[in-house]
Amino acid sequence: QFSECSAGAPSTPLIWPNPVHRKMSLSRVSRVRLLYRNVCKTLFDYSSSRAVWGEFIKEARDSFEANRNLTDTAEIEKKIKAAEQWLIDHKHPDPYRIPTNPGGSKFQRNVPPDLEVVEKLS
Repeated sequence: QFSECSAGAPSTPLIWPNPVHRKMSLSRVSRVRLLYRNVCKTLFDYSSSRAVWGEFIKEARDSFEANRNLTDTAEIEKKIKAAEQWLIDHKHPDPYRIPTNPGGSKFQRNVPPDLEVVEKLS
């Protein structure tokens, strides 16, 4: 399950919460949802295009779905811990950032001047 994908992004051995399974605590369901979201973001950092990213997401979703009906609490926790460790181990050294957001290459480029400066020049 920890094998590398042919395009370079690692495959994901993760779990997905079963909405019918009532014994699973809300915090565990939230953790799994957050894990899935973070896996998607991490896989985007490894992809060269949205088409490639879509393949990575499909593989990740299949991994989550494969573990959807787990009922043993210890087994579920083990899978969650493995997924959290996978995220730590596969964090991209140079993650994608939206260019206009903080940390992006265009952040605060051509920032409009302060209103005080504009009023003084008018």
